[in-house]
Amino acid sequence: MIAVKQFHNFTDWSVDKILFSKEFQSCFTMETLANIIKPRRERIKPPDVPKNRKIVSKIRFADGKVSFNDRVIKNDMYKSCINDLLVSNINFEKGAFAVNIWGDVYASTDYTSYIINLDKIIPEYLQVTLRSKTFLQHIASVKPKGMKTRARYEFIRDFSIPLPSILEQQKLLNEYNRLLSATTLLKNKAEDEMICQLINIQKDVSAYSKPTFSEKRESLLNIIHFTSANRWEVDYIYKSGTIDSVIESFKHPAKSIEKLQKESLFGLSVKASPEQKDDMIPMLRMANIKNGEIHYNELKYLPYEYAVTDKESEKWLLQKGDFLITRTNGSKHLVGKAAVFDSNDIYTYASYLIRYRFDTEIVLPEYVSIMFMTPIVREQIAVLRRQSGGQYNLNSDEINSIRIPVPADIQVQRDIIQRFQDSLAESKKFKKQANDTINNANEYLEISLYR
Repeated sequence: MIAVKQFHNFTDWSVDKILFSKEFQSCFTMETLANIIKPRRERIKPPDVPKNRKIVSKIRFADGKVSFNDRVIKNDMYKSCINDLLVSNINFEKGAFAVNIWGDVYASTDYTSYIINLDKIIPEYLQVTLRSKTFLQHIASVKPKGMKTRARYEFIRDFSIPLPSILEQQKLLNEYNRLLSATTLLKNKAEDEMICQLINIQKDVSAYSKPTFSEKRESLLNIIHFTSANRWEVDYIYKSGTIDSVIESFKHPAKSIEKLQKESLFGLSVKASPEQKDDMIPMLRMANIKNGEIHYNELKYLPYEYAVTDKESEKWLLQKGDFLITRTNGSKHLVGKAAVFDSNDIYTYASYLIRYRFDTEIVLPEYVSIMFMTPIVREQIAVLRRQSGGQYNLNSDEINSIRIPVPADIQVQRDIIQRFQDSLAESKKFKKQANDTINNANEYLEISLYR
C-alpha cells in the first residue's frame, strides 16, 4: 500500500526516515524529544575554556561511559552542564550519549549538549529509554547513510519516547536498577577470580613485590654516569632500576623474549575491508586482543594474496600457537597486551601487532601469555614503553628485552597454564551470569515501555 503524506507535513526530507518511521505501541503517552530536550549551544572559544576542566574524549557505545582527557585546545568547544544529555552527533544511534553527572565539562563540536526538561522527565529515565533496544534499532534504520553522517537536533527532535508521570518513571527505574543490582557484584567476582589467580601464579615464579615510593629513591636528585644511559628520557632513567628488581625476584632462570623466540614478524600495513568478499581472509587487529585472549569478532578482511609471497607461501598467515603482541596503543595500560592465536582457520594480522613463534621445547606460548598479564612483565613494559603523537609504543628491540622466569620443566609450565584456564572458565561463568542479569533488566525495560 502506498502511503500518502501532505507536502506541508514534511519536516525532514530523509527518504529512510519518511519510509521507515513508525508509531510505537506503549501504554504510556508518547512524547517527542523536541518537547523534552533543547540544545544548549554554549560555544566556547579556546582561550575561554577554564584551565581546570574536563575534556570529553569518548563516549562508549555499549554503556554510555564517558572518558575524559586534557589536551591543548585549538578549536571551539561546547559546554555541557550537570543533568544535560551529552550526545555524539556521529554515533547517536549506536548509544554514544550520556547524562552529565560531573558538572561543567567541555566537548568538541562533534558533540551536542541538550538541556533536559526536568519538570517532565528524570534524566536517568531519559537515558535508559534512549538506550532501549527498540529505540536504538529504529534510529539506526532511519538515520541517513553516509560517512560520519551527523544526528543533529533537526534529526532527533521528531522521534518520540514513552513518557509516564515522574512517579511512574521513578517506579520503573527502581525495578530496573533492582534487576541490575547483582551485575556489579558478578563482574567484580569475575575480575577478582582472574586477578587472584595471576597473583598466585606470580608468587610461584617470582618473589617480586612493588616497592613503595620511599623504597624507590632516597633523593629527588639522582646522578648517573654518562656511559650508563642508554635512553635519555627522565621517566626511563627514573624507572630503569625497576627492571633489575623484577629480574632479581625470579625463582626460575630469566629468559628474554629474544632468546625464547624462533622467529618474529610485524603485521601487514594494508587497508582492510569491513566486508568479506571472494578470496578474502580475516585480519586480526589490536582491538581483537582482550584480557589475554583473541576475540574473533568485529573483523576486517583483505585478499589472501596480500598475506603471502612467491618465496614464502605462508608469510603473514597465522599458525596455531602464534603469540601476538600489541606494539602500540593510545592507552599506556593496553600497549603490550598479548594473546595466543588458537584457531585452525586462516587468518592474517595487522601492522600494530608483532607475531612471535617460540621454541616450544623451552617455553609454551600460553605460559608466556600468562606472564604478560602479571605485574613482573607489566612493570617492565611500563619502563620500556615510549610516548609519541598521543600513542604509547614498544619497538621490537624493547619487546625482545623483556624477560620472564621460565621453569626448565615444561610440565610446571603446563600446570600453571591449566590453573589459569580453570580460573578463566570460572571468571567467564561470572561474566555470563552478569550478562544474563543485564539482559533480564533490558527485557523488563522493553516490555514496560513498548507493548
